[in-house]
Amino acid sequence: MSASEILRPWQRAVKCNLLPCLHAHQAKALALLSGAMALAGSCCAAAIAPLAPGAAKPASVRRRMERLLANPRLDAVEAMLQLSRSLLANWGGRKLLLILDETPKANDLRCMKLSVAYHKRTVTLLSICYPPHRPPMPLPKLVRWMLRQVAACLPEQATVTLLADRGLCWPTIIRQCRRLRWYYLLRLQAETRVMLAEGTQRTVSELAARRGTHCFLSDVRVFKKARWLKANVVAVWEPTGKQPWLLVTDSFASYACCRSYCKRTWCEESHRDEKSHGLNWQQSQVNQPAHAQRLVLLMALASLLCIATGAAALKRGLRRFFEPRARRLMSVFRLGQRCLEHGVTHDQPLLFCSIALPPP
Repeated sequence: MSASEILRPWQRAVKCNLLPCLHAHQAKALALLSGAMALAGSCCAAAIAPLAPGAAKPASVRRRMERLLANPRLDAVEAMLQLSRSLLANWGGRKLLLILDETPKANDLRCMKLSVAYHKRTVTLLSICYPPHRPPMPLPKLVRWMLRQVAACLPEQATVTLLADRGLCWPTIIRQCRRLRWYYLLRLQAETRVMLAEGTQRTVSELAARRGTHCFLSDVRVFKKARWLKANVVAVWEPTGKQPWLLVTDSFASYACCRSYCKRTWCEESHRDEKSHGLNWQQSQVNQPAHAQRLVLLMALASLLCIATGAAALKRGLRRFFEPRARRLMSVFRLGQRCLEHGVTHDQPLLFCSIALPPP
């Protein structure tokens, strides 16, 4: 089975379902290059070009990718929002777990990313690239803007919970979540101050000062400099933990908050898929923010292709063809990559999973 035959459904999905409002030539290029990126396991043009299906020579494909990344008429942010609207269109009435995180590319770039959790991985909804310490706008303003843009893409009656780590646990995010009627579950920094019901003030780390202790507080006040926001606080230090879990939420304060917050690591696993264990973003020489924004769009499409293929493989019970039953080591992303590679290198279409969008 040729690569062209395998990627033809993906090209139709990108052009007709995922990015229907994009120019046909741009959608075709994005589908071609993202599919080759998924097969190559690299986001470098030199690795992608030989695997791109079609009659074009590798040198031509490489130039095509370079022109696409430098094309100012391709609005990568708007294309990513269009992709988000298409992905989430059928997820109405569902519980969505959104994860906000910033990931670096060495010392050259930073990428603020808002993703939706899916199959122990995350699917990118919106990401913004910028040089270190030089975001396009102040970070609190940028995050508020990203949350509003993604909120406009969500279907009706979707229940949203936002997760974020200590570096992004800001009062402005809590206020924005309240405006959007989202739930939030954020990890506090240890020095954050809490006002208890009786009026005394303590740092949140003092609520679980040693291993084996926990504290669940409802209707307390946090963030003194933000004029004491009302919220619930969870402080848990497990007997075997290296440090305590210090969380702020508007949900009921309990151990369930810790279990929910553990899903934030799915974002870290997806970062690893994009870097050393998947698309090798760290090897890319594209460091100009506008060009990198278009490369991140390609990476989002390639990751979606791998995750959707891996999810289809799980649904059809094809995991056993790619790893032993005794040990389940491959993620849905890696399983999708293996299915694509197997479809190209072996003429066995039964082991190849048809492209399907992630179900709600």
